[in-house]
Amino acid sequence: MVGIGRTATRQLGAYLEGDKEYQAQLVLGKITDSYDLTGKVVETRDFVFPSESQIREALDCFRGEIMQTPPPFSAVKVGGVRLYRAARKGVILEAKPRKVRVEVIELTGLTNDGFVIRVVCSHGTYIRSLAHQIGLTLGCGAHLTRLVRTRVGAFTLDRAEPLEQFISRLDFERTTT
Repeated sequence: MVGIGRTATRQLGAYLEGDKEYQAQLVLGKITDSYDLTGKVVETRDFVFPSESQIREALDCFRGEIMQTPPPFSAVKVGGVRLYRAARKGVILEAKPRKVRVEVIELTGLTNDGFVIRVVCSHGTYIRSLAHQIGLTLGCGAHLTRLVRTRVGAFTLDRAEPLEQFISRLDFERTTT
């Protein structure tokens, strides 16, 4: 979503509070400090690739209300300091776990090195933390390598307009009015 102008930009927050839907790809066997592919690999584990039923069973553990700790590289503050600022300096602060809700979590595909899931969750859920937790539950570790937000509240990606098209339409409307 894009807000144009100060008033619209301020109102965006209200739209972002709704439930969200994601498509997330996880890679197994490697844990990163950021819980995603931008981080430094802090642990590599040898493992036997889990079966589909083992993956589905692990995912079941995260359905419903769960306690989740924000990832080390997030904007959450601990003692007035944002976690990502401390983490960039090599200091890892521990945020308090918070309650989030995962309505849907399902396996949608397997990859050579992991799998893809669909997640419908409450505002405030960190998919990077979810990927990390799933990896620990499977016993092999994991990190997030791809994340696509497909819905926020009633706004879905399949009804979105490409940014270039949106800008062209705005330019056209400005020149014709």
